[in-house]
Amino acid sequence: MSTQLNLQEIERKAFRSTYQDGLWDIYYGLIVACMSIFVYRPPTGYSPTNILLALASFAVAYGLFWAGKKFITLPRMGQVRFGAARQRRRMTMVLVLSVVVLIQVGVLGLTTLSWLNPEVGAKVNTFLKDRDLMDLAVAVIGSLFVGPSMILVAYFTDFPRGYYIAVMMALAVFLLIYLNQPIFALIIGGLIALPGLVLFVRFLKAYPLHKGDASHG
Repeated sequence: MSTQLNLQEIERKAFRSTYQDGLWDIYYGLIVACMSIFVYRPPTGYSPTNILLALASFAVAYGLFWAGKKFITLPRMGQVRFGAARQRRRMTMVLVLSVVVLIQVGVLGLTTLSWLNPEVGAKVNTFLKDRDLMDLAVAVIGSLFVGPSMILVAYFTDFPRGYYIAVMMALAVFLLIYLNQPIFALIIGGLIALPGLVLFVRFLKAYPLHKGDASHG
């Protein structure tokens, strides 16, 4: 039993080592920064340009993450493959997140229906007559969409910094929706990415790429 526990702890440490390059932190920070475009409500209303710009920013964020993993991390650490237990944990995460997303979609659907249906909407408006109160309710719902999902990801992927990221992401969504000020998402995105940048610099110093290693992987 002791040997099995030791092996599990070694495996966990090896898995967590995949986060030491800081790229996940940087990626999530960029995602939060991209929210400043996607969630922000312009005074003139949404336009195809706003949507395309938001989608393009998300694509750039993922592209930078993918390129960093492939051309910087992989040549230095190699490709790590984990056992069946880790794969089952990953599948469990996917299933749990799928249920959470379905619940969130259901809540969003009911909320949208209550706003579109005059009868249901009238009951909701009884409690949300004030525009500030409505914005507050939407902001709370939005933050609850993001926070718990990220907490589950952090738990199932053994990503301790993910809990900090979850709280910061939920705060960013709340402030962005309630105050409609992109600056808060940009600041919080920077606070998420900054530890990742520090880790990234340390990673480059700890694992220098020697000549002949660039073709690895």
